[in-house]
Amino acid sequence: MMNLCLALLMGASVSAYAVDACTAGDMPLKGDAYVVTGSTDGSIPGSALSYQLWFDGSNTSNGKKLTYYNSGLFKAEWNDTYDFLARVGFSYGGDGMNVKTKNFSLDYRYTKNVESGGAYVGVHGWTTKPFNEFFIIDDWAGNIEEASFGRKFGEIEVDGAKYAIYAQLREEGEAFREYTYFMQITSIRETPRECGHMSVSAHLNKFAELFAGQSDSIPDLKGTLKKVTLKFGNLSSVMATVEAFGDGNAKGSAEYTYIDFTSNKTDEESSSSVAGSSSSAAETSSAVEESSSSTDVLPLVARVSAVDRHLTVFDLQGRVLGHLFVPAGTSVDKAVTAKYGKARVLVK
Repeated sequence: MMNLCLALLMGASVSAYAVDACTAGDMPLKGDAYVVTGSTDGSIPGSALSYQLWFDGSNTSNGKKLTYYNSGLFKAEWNDTYDFLARVGFSYGGDGMNVKTKNFSLDYRYTKNVESGGAYVGVHGWTTKPFNEFFIIDDWAGNIEEASFGRKFGEIEVDGAKYAIYAQLREEGEAFREYTYFMQITSIRETPRECGHMSVSAHLNKFAELFAGQSDSIPDLKGTLKKVTLKFGNLSSVMATVEAFGDGNAKGSAEYTYIDFTSNKTDEESSSSVAGSSSSAAETSSAVEESSSSTDVLPLVARVSAVDRHLTVFDLQGRVLGHLFVPAGTSVDKAVTAKYGKARVLVK
C-alpha cells in the first residue's frame, strides 16, 4: 500500500487493478477483429463492453473505420469529415446507472497520427434524468481553446495532474431528444499524455458534486448566459473515446495498444435499487426535463446535417435505432416514417 501511494504521489501511472500501462508490453490482439465502416453501435462479443462509431461529413465511409477486438482494444481511422467519434466502453439502458454504484477505472496506452483537423482522446459519455454529455480529455491534437468549453466550475487533482472542469449548454438543434437544452461538461488535463491510469469515477463524482441541482447561470454556444438548474444525471454510457473534428477535411488515426477498462461495484451498489428511482423531484429539477407526452414511445431523430442530411435515429434511452441519408428535396419526416414508422423529427 505504501508503494502504491508513493507511486501516485510521484505521478506514475499505476492501477490497483492493472500493471503500468505506460511500460507494459502491447496487449495481444486476441479474438476476432470486427470492422465497422458506418455509423452504428452494439455489444462486443464475449465482453461486457460496447462500441460505437459515428461520423458527420459525407455520405460514404470514405476511410472512416473502427476496428475493435473482444479485449476492448480498438483502432479508429477517419478521413474527409467534419466530426468523427469512435468509442469502446460501458453502456446502460433504462434509467441509467447511478454514478455512486460503480467505480470506473481505465488503464490505457495508444498512439495517434492526426494529419489535419483536431482530436480529443479520453473518456466520453452521456447521462439520463437529466440528459447531459461529458468528456474527460487526457490528450489532444491541435489547440485547446478552453473558452470554447464554457464556464469554468472547478478543478480536480487526480492521477498526477490537475484537470479544469467546464460546462456549457448545447441547444435543441444539437440534442438527441426532446430537451430545449442539455449540459456538456468537460474535464481537461493540464498536460496531455498518451498512456496512464485514469480514475474515471473521481471525475464523475466531482461532476455530481459540482452539479448537484443548484440554479445557476451557464453559457450556451453563443456565449449567452442562461439561468438553469444544473444537475448531473445517471450514467447511460462511459467509454474510452477518440473524437476528431475539422472543416470537412479531418484526417488521422488512433490505435489503442493497451486497454483495461473496469467497472467494479462499490459498497453502495448492493443497497441501491434502479438508478435514479429515489426521487421524482430530482428527475424534473433540471431545465432539460423529459417530456411526459404519450408520444415518448416514438423514435427521435438527431444529427441532421444541413450539408449532407446524414441522420442518426435514437430511441428515448439514447440507443441508436439506425441511420439514414436523406437527399436534398426529400422530406426528412417521410424518409424516417418510411423506414421506422411514425416518428417525431426534432432536428431539421
